[in-house]
Amino acid sequence: MMKKMIMAAAVAGSLASLSGQALAAHHAPPPPPGCNGGMGGPGGFGGMPFLGNVQLTSAQHKKLKAILQDSHPDFHADMEKEHQLHRQIQDLLATPGKVDESQIVGLQQQIAQMHQLHEAARLQTAIRIHDILTTDQLNQIRATQDKVASLHEQLRALTAPPPPEDGKK
Repeated sequence: MMKKMIMAAAVAGSLASLSGQALAAHHAPPPPPGCNGGMGGPGGFGGMPFLGNVQLTSAQHKKLKAILQDSHPDFHADMEKEHQLHRQIQDLLATPGKVDESQIVGLQQQIAQMHQLHEAARLQTAIRIHDILTTDQLNQIRATQDKVASLHEQLRALTAPPPPEDGKK
């Protein structure tokens, strides 16, 4: 058991190191103003993970910066709107009497629509970023993705609970 824990810690350390490399600032352009560090959330730069591992030319840096600045919707306003929608659902659930489920469904649909719009914008940004990268750069990104997926698989295998022992109680 101790051996598994040490191995899991080693794999987790490797993942952390690889993630740190993926977000290396010296390979990435400066983030556009108000872009939350330029990371764009879990998908990396504009939905393009591991872009920080790729050496970009100065022309690519300029194009990337333009794409990120152009593709930056007002997520703060949308987050506030979503917060208000959740608050309305909470208010409906905290009101005495029968809950108006149709109102809750309408609010949920508004939230889902906002999420769909954000995902569509993220994917369009990722497509635009993809189009400025060379085949070699895309292959580098793919290789990094494959390595991280392999490490995640190893980590899951190491941290999985042991199978139940038959015949023992």
